Amino acid sequence: HHFCGRNSFTALNTSITDMNRLFSPNLVRPNQPLRKPSSSPVAAFTASPPRHLSISRGTPVRPASGAIGHGKKHIKLFSCFPSQLLGSVPPALTVHFCNYCGQQGNFRCTRCKKMPYCSVVCQTEDWKAHRHVCKSLDAQLAKKILMLIYVCLCFLKHNDSSSSQRVYWKDLHTNKINKGGDFQACVVEFYSPGRFFLIAQNPEMLKALQSIAKQLQKAYSSPSVTTYAPCVGEVCAVQFSCDLNWYRGLVQTLTEDQKMAYILYIDFGNEENVPVDRIRPLAANIQPFCPCAMECRIAGVVPVGSKWSSESCIATSQLIVGKTVTVRLVETQEDGRIHAVDILLSMGKRLSTFLIEHGYAQEEMVIAPTEQDINALVSASLANFRRLSLGKDDNTWAEPPEPLTQAVGDKLSVVITHFQSPDEFIVQKVENAGVIQDLQLKLREHCSQVAAPHNFRPAPGTVCCAQFSEDKQWYRAKVMAYSSEERVCVGYLDFGNSEEVDLGHLRRISTSLLALPMQAMPCGLAGVRPVAERWSEDCLVALQRRVSNRILHIEIQGAHEGKALVAMIDETSDPQANVAELLISAGYAAPAPAPQADETTTSAEPNVSPPVTEPLVWSSIELPCDGQTVALLASVVENPGDFYCQIANPADHQQLINLGAELKQHCEADTLPFVPKVGQPCCDGAWYRAMVKGLCEDKVAVNFVDYGYSMTVEKGNLRSITPQLLTLPFQAVHCWLTGVEPQGLEWSSEALLWFQTQVEAKQLSARVLSVTEQGYGVELESRGQNVAAALISEHLAKVPGEAAKETQTETLSGNKQESVKKNEHHQLQTDASFKEITERQTAAPAEVPSFPVDWKTVELPLNEPFQPYVAAVISPSLFYLLCPTQDQQKLQQVMMELHTYCSNNQATLSSVVKSRPAPGAACCAQFSDNNWYRAVVLEVGENDMSVIYADYGNSEKVPFSRILPVPMHLLQLPFQITRCTLAGKELFPPEWPKEIQQMFQTTLLGDVIATVHSFDGSANVLHVTPTEKGGELTTMILDALHSHTKSKPCPAASQKIDKADSSTSVSTTATPDCPEPKEALEMQKEQESSTGPVKTTGPSQTSETSFFLSRLPQIDHLEQLMEMQLSLIKQLVGQKK
Repeated sequence: HHFCGRNSFTALNTSITDMNRLFSPNLVRPNQPLRKPSSSPVAAFTASPPRHLSISRGTPVRPASGAIGHGKKHIKLFSCFPSQLLGSVPPALTVHFCNYCGQQGNFRCTRCKKMPYCSVVCQTEDWKAHRHVCKSLDAQLAKKILMLIYVCLCFLKHNDSSSSQRVYWKDLHTNKINKGGDFQACVVEFYSPGRFFLIAQNPEMLKALQSIAKQLQKAYSSPSVTTYAPCVGEVCAVQFSCDLNWYRGLVQTLTEDQKMAYILYIDFGNEENVPVDRIRPLAANIQPFCPCAMECRIAGVVPVGSKWSSESCIATSQLIVGKTVTVRLVETQEDGRIHAVDILLSMGKRLSTFLIEHGYAQEEMVIAPTEQDINALVSASLANFRRLSLGKDDNTWAEPPEPLTQAVGDKLSVVITHFQSPDEFIVQKVENAGVIQDLQLKLREHCSQVAAPHNFRPAPGTVCCAQFSEDKQWYRAKVMAYSSEERVCVGYLDFGNSEEVDLGHLRRISTSLLALPMQAMPCGLAGVRPVAERWSEDCLVALQRRVSNRILHIEIQGAHEGKALVAMIDETSDPQANVAELLISAGYAAPAPAPQADETTTSAEPNVSPPVTEPLVWSSIELPCDGQTVALLASVVENPGDFYCQIANPADHQQLINLGAELKQHCEADTLPFVPKVGQPCCDGAWYRAMVKGLCEDKVAVNFVDYGYSMTVEKGNLRSITPQLLTLPFQAVHCWLTGVEPQGLEWSSEALLWFQTQVEAKQLSARVLSVTEQGYGVELESRGQNVAAALISEHLAKVPGEAAKETQTETLSGNKQESVKKNEHHQLQTDASFKEITERQTAAPAEVPSFPVDWKTVELPLNEPFQPYVAAVISPSLFYLLCPTQDQQKLQQVMMELHTYCSNNQATLSSVVKSRPAPGAACCAQFSDNNWYRAVVLEVGENDMSVIYADYGNSEKVPFSRILPVPMHLLQLPFQITRCTLAGKELFPPEWPKEIQQMFQTTLLGDVIATVHSFDGSANVLHVTPTEKGGELTTMILDALHSHTKSKPCPAASQKIDKADSSTSVSTTATPDCPEPKEALEMQKEQESSTGPVKTTGPSQTSETSFFLSRLPQIDHLEQLMEMQLSLIKQLVGQKK
């Protein structure tokens, strides 16, 4: 009789003979888990770089191989990691006798499941007496009994296997270190940056090491009589050759004669060859601690050549081996065995950065396989198959059997046979356990009678019998591909997993063995999706432990891509648990839309969103026009004549937060295509309200009506909107500043910078004075200061209708208005910054991430000479020194907060960044190691910008996609770089010639002594003296500046040229050197002798500059030009000396 897992059976009518057959130890368990195949039978054993750790003296001595460390080569081993479910042998069966007649009774009462009977007749006759004591067995208990019987059936061992259970890597606990987290560790074994071992420096790990050592020595204190036969991939107890103590070891390879094994000591990271007689099975009482030595590789880098050079190995080992370092776990790979990490070196750099900078490594390029790559792999597989197929049996007749058919709404009891993720797992129906068992018996019998064929070479896609490498039993398998001429990748049809096997482990299959449908049912969990881009390692481990080795109840709710989407209930728990709800409540998953069954038609027209029955009505928030003052927060700032604000009302902000949650839920549920129309509102893919402004093929220009910024999005990212989502008025208010207008035709970059600094992230007081088509004309106050009046007083704007005042400074700077258009992208505020408000706003307005230029810098001690460490040089007016004086613990805390902020907001902010930060602005920048750091913008280009990492002093160019605004709370701790300026900046021009900048940079980077003269509120004012030349660097700069100014053509002659291109300058080799007027030289010498370093006020600087400009000689003859060139060359040579 076949044993079924149904709850509605009337009696266990299985005979003793059948029960003996059912539980015979010779049977093969049907729920045999299989490992995932690798791309080749033998794969290089490489690992990710770990962090180094130190072990206290009280910890056990780790086994050390004879040649540990740099000389060790990577060992080849099978890249399969066994996945074997643990089971137990069932208890011996007992013969029962009929409660009525005393004969052998093989039946039970269907109510209490206790009283035995030999027949229905005896049961009927005995009912008069038995009914008084017969009690119904609890239904839950019946299910538990059913589960126990099924588990015993599934996990019985073959009679020739060892009575003790083998332990594999997957049976050990996993490491509890979180992805992205930092921890202290010590590198105990180093092979290369691509493979090394470390031990986490924490009490739990050291305690585990001690516990493992005690348990092992106690368990194996007596010698063994028999020799154990380990298998590849098994974790065993191994006696180390040096101290003859017992340690946990992974069997990596076995010799052909099975007498020697190559062992990896998983708690220490070293390897050696060990005779098999020094290997024992790991005792059941040994706790399955996770491997104490983490096998690692350096994340994000690969060697420049085919392998890591000896120089890179030596350099890296000197930096990390035997030292306690800070390690960051980037990713866990290969079923939790390999860890991709990065290590923070003592010099402040990441190890990955060090390897790249020294030419040992290059950035790892992660490229998804293209269709061409896949086709190439398929072609290679077919070529391997055909190469030796001539005259062979290609098995083309053996087509795969039909899959099991189920319908939406079916409810089943199942067990999971293969698990990859909540989206991909394989189940078997409990009611088919007996059928599967019969199939396995028939497969075993069939393959024992069929000799190994020499001409059998099954084609890809055909079905055969394959011998599984772990239990040496036979299963139905489909040939998937030929990895080589003699090895194939097979998928096991009834269990869902796959592996690589030799052709010699395949047998022809019979027609009768193909009659049974495939018992593996591909499934995915309905109603959930990963919180991030993919399922976390913690989620996979937790769920696998939850669903393994137990009977589960599923209900099919839909189908997608050949998988059944199911709701899963664990009925063995008390109370019963919905697995999807458990994942959501644990934070591993987020709710997903309800699944729908796949369409049966081969092609179908896309559904069009249904017409809206209710008309869409919307409104915008209005400002009071009766002279009332209202509090505003700027959300998008273009210039004083064009900016957007929100009313600073906590109630409105709370409504906007609630609306965001409703929009998110609506957009996730609405999967129908949307046809945008100009002038109609909608929802965008990031769950914000938007107004369609323009259409262009698949692109749509939209304005986000609650914030004010505009952008172009893909049409597929838009969703329709409902009238309920338009109830709250649009929150963005379009404004312009009254009482001012630009000095020229457009606002200058200085005016933009100043205005944005005054209004960003600050609560403004506004009063409406005018309403036009451009929005509300407002009078603004920021921190008690009238913004319009301040703009005018700073000479950055003028009163409407008034002519702009020209100053000598503007004459020096040339026609800078021509470059305003080029600088329009130097914005301090990203258009996306106020999206953060909706997520972080509470009862009071929260801080807004921005690109501030007025960040706090360290004030250096006054009048103390020091040798500066220059981090970056912009000009004599602005340069940065590295002064690492901050508390490293506080800095580490800021770095962690910065990482969290950028990781959580990168997708939202980077996708909508429209404006760009100005030079000198603080920001968050993603370094080439993919970590985020505080940075300061040095220069802005068309597609990228140069930044200096404010806490490390190094610089690089990064694309705009790797720049984010920075919240003000992350700027409370001052940068490690400090902002400086050269003394005498009152005499400095707004724009510096390249020659002067180069001269200043060369001198400053040389041997100089600096002294802080003062702090002007923004930067440290320095006196700098070159040690070789002597004298003030300020004086040298001013002399060179005067010479350069006189070498220019006359303003009258060059005015048209300057207007045509204000950025044009004459190269140093062709610049004429005009003799300086005698009066100017004498005046300068008198000033220097009487007052020391030049310290004049703005007016005196302006008049002096005007004096020099008025005395510029005109060059009319070639002879004069040549004389001035020679003079300039001599002067430059003298400066270099």
